[in-house]
Amino acid sequence: MSHQLEELGYKKKKCVTCGNDFWSINDRHTCGDAPCDKYEFIGNPATKKKYDLYQIQKTFQEFFQKNEHTPIKRYPVLAKRWRDDVFLVGASIYNFQPWVSSGMVEPPANPLVVAQPSIRLNDVDNVGRTGRHMTCFTMGGHHAFNTPDNQVYWEDETVKYCHDFIKHVGINPDEITFIESWWEGGGNAGPCYEICVRGVELATLVFIQYRTLPGGKKEEIPLKIVDTGYGLERFAWISQGTPTAYDASFGPIIDQLKDLASVDVDKQILAENAQVAGMMDIETFADLRSLRKQVANRLGLSVEELEKSAEPMEAVYVVADHTRCLAFMLADGVIPSNVKEGYLARLVLRRTIRFMQELNMRESLSDIMNIQADFLSSHYPEIRKHQDHIHNIISLEEKRYTKTASKGKNLVKKSIKHLKKENKDEIPLEMLIKLYDSQGIPPETIKEIAESMDFSVSVPDNFYTLVANEHEEEVPEETVRVELNYPPTRLLFYDEFDKTSFQAKFLGLYENNIILDQTIFYPEGGGQPSDTGFIEIEGEKIRVKHAQKLDEVVLHQISPEDIPSLDKLTGKEIKGGINWERRMALARNHTATHLIVAAARKVLGDHIWQAGAQKGVKRSRIDLSHYKRITTDEVNQIEKLANQYVMLNSQVNISWMNRTAAEKKYGFILYQGGVVPGSSIRVIDIPGVDVQACAGTHMNQTGDIGIIKINKTERVQDGVERVDFSAGEAAVESMQQNDYYLRSSAEVFKVNLDQLPKTCDRFFTEWKAFKNEINRLKQEMAALKMENILGKAEKLGMFQVLKYQLEADLPEMQKMALDLTREEGNFDVVFLGNMDGKIVGSASKKAQESGVKINEIIKEAATLLGGGGGGRPNLAQGAGPKTDKMNEALDSALDSLKKRMISD
Repeated sequence: MSHQLEELGYKKKKCVTCGNDFWSINDRHTCGDAPCDKYEFIGNPATKKKYDLYQIQKTFQEFFQKNEHTPIKRYPVLAKRWRDDVFLVGASIYNFQPWVSSGMVEPPANPLVVAQPSIRLNDVDNVGRTGRHMTCFTMGGHHAFNTPDNQVYWEDETVKYCHDFIKHVGINPDEITFIESWWEGGGNAGPCYEICVRGVELATLVFIQYRTLPGGKKEEIPLKIVDTGYGLERFAWISQGTPTAYDASFGPIIDQLKDLASVDVDKQILAENAQVAGMMDIETFADLRSLRKQVANRLGLSVEELEKSAEPMEAVYVVADHTRCLAFMLADGVIPSNVKEGYLARLVLRRTIRFMQELNMRESLSDIMNIQADFLSSHYPEIRKHQDHIHNIISLEEKRYTKTASKGKNLVKKSIKHLKKENKDEIPLEMLIKLYDSQGIPPETIKEIAESMDFSVSVPDNFYTLVANEHEEEVPEETVRVELNYPPTRLLFYDEFDKTSFQAKFLGLYENNIILDQTIFYPEGGGQPSDTGFIEIEGEKIRVKHAQKLDEVVLHQISPEDIPSLDKLTGKEIKGGINWERRMALARNHTATHLIVAAARKVLGDHIWQAGAQKGVKRSRIDLSHYKRITTDEVNQIEKLANQYVMLNSQVNISWMNRTAAEKKYGFILYQGGVVPGSSIRVIDIPGVDVQACAGTHMNQTGDIGIIKINKTERVQDGVERVDFSAGEAAVESMQQNDYYLRSSAEVFKVNLDQLPKTCDRFFTEWKAFKNEINRLKQEMAALKMENILGKAEKLGMFQVLKYQLEADLPEMQKMALDLTREEGNFDVVFLGNMDGKIVGSASKKAQESGVKINEIIKEAATLLGGGGGGRPNLAQGAGPKTDKMNEALDSALDSLKKRMISD
């Protein structure tokens, strides 16, 4: 492909093993990549100088900076900060998708260089086992964005840079191979080179120049991107020649973990394992079995002996890798939960705990995270800054893990019993995944429980890869695209916020929506409801119930019955007006939302991120990503600080900015309220308080909001706290309502307001005491009743049966029936009824094993009461309004039991 390769002395060849075309300087027959070539650098470094990971990062960035590339800071690993299609950054090109890569906005620099921490969980089960797989790695990328008007550089220059950099770090160019290949991803495609040295791929050079069309066809695109990815951990590895990439990349962490876990290292096994792993494409359970077998054969060991020796060290590698991954995730704002990126963080976190348990480590995960933070902080000070936050999350998640594992045992046992009843002899993979997804029960825990119950379960070696793949990307909502053949609607409310009426030209109708050339109606968006109001046509006012925006056209919704009066109006002038009180209430709440988010970030930490919002006239809500419940004290602090921001009476500055310029000035905090589209974005800046890209309506100054009152908080899902609040006049009404409740409560107790908490506490304490006393007396009464009925048994075949009517409520009868049919009880079958039309039946284990179905018997008997019933095999209940039929119902239950015994 490249003329430059020829100039550098490379010649094109075909690999005799895989058949791929490649370029090399020396005379060779294989392409240089595994499995065609084995690792030849373990114990035999490819460079004289040994680079650690930070040194190679520095060398990489400095080299390209000297070659006129602008270094940029790493992006957060949480890709949701600027895009909504993926959760985590998987490569440096993710930083520039979709806005730069689509040509919509300019890149932050051109050309540029970045060392980007990236996370991929598609090989999570291979981490530690193969010597090279990592969940978190550093991708060195130098990128150029070429347009017809600005050709920065393309293939020849990219190849030269790569060749020169590899030579610069001390690798002999004779050992380099450039393998011709093809890349596709994210809707784009282009040719690429894979660059290998001594059996390991070090870099990929991609030349994005096509758009992938439906059916697989390619369309050339005007913006052509140089997308390179250098595996910097692998450069450190090949320069040191260590047994694994983990030793080369975070050796100090490995050493500390080995000491803490008292793990002895067999370097020969590690080196041999890495050599063989390099010759294999580790994708499946079978591949790993084969890897184990090959390594064992080379060392003259059984697979069991190999695993016993290798697994402790592999666990150390997993803990080191996973804690590094977690450090970036948590520092960059990922909150562990059971959905989206939080699910992926919890997956990594709980795997780490499991491997620590296998190592019998006494230290907590928080202790290990502190070791990792100390190592990373010299190069990533932001991790040190968030160390307390990381510690808080980890400590909480460790407790949750222990609780989940404990609670999950009973659920697993029930599931196994259910499978046994269905004559199944193994837990299916689907159930393993469901128990992990919905309940958080690790497959290893399930396996332990299953083995204790003599039940089979096979946990795939790639289990965590399977579940991670299901949660890697946002699933887009299916939408029906509507094509409107109208020009964009001019939005007057941005330039003339205070305007309450307007004139416009009538353009047409779409269903029951009016389309105008311009409007002051704010269309619903960003969690803010639309304006409402009227449109006046020839003196007749038509109510506008809702406004929405489709692409660039605003639709004004009216009632279907008003449509006939709009015939033949196209091109005519109309008048319109909005409900001003509603507009102001919504604007107050929207600006208040920004202040509450800013206050929450100050009080709770800068991990706080808006996860959703809905503004209202009387009450609004905002959802915040947070790892635990917000306390009353924290709510008070947030409310107080938000009102202090109001009293500052700061100017609310609104401006349209170029997207790239805005990101450079403010960072990704702009997208606190969600990712907004377009090359130009509307920025709401409250100086010193908050800045967001936002399309909503706002007050001119914070003082115009009035009072902000937080009404309540609640947890709406794992990792998300909802704050319900009111602003302005609605806040005053909310406070007055609260005062009314307090005064009314004080009047009930006939005390002053300041005595209300103490009085409520006293009454509640007394109520609990009375409740306990009532329960105690009920138990005594139940015991007396049971003594009274113990002699009422009836012998029916091999069963002791009780049929009895008494004065007791349903819970009492249920408890008595269960107690009487337990193993130490006196009865096999019990039928109890009361004068309220409630009937209960219970069957002992002996009766159940003999085929007695108490739930069916009670269901049938309850029909005589004019009702129904049901329950479990050991306990059932029924009820009906015909209370005078209770004796008949009890007799019917006994007769039904007799008939079933005869038929059996």
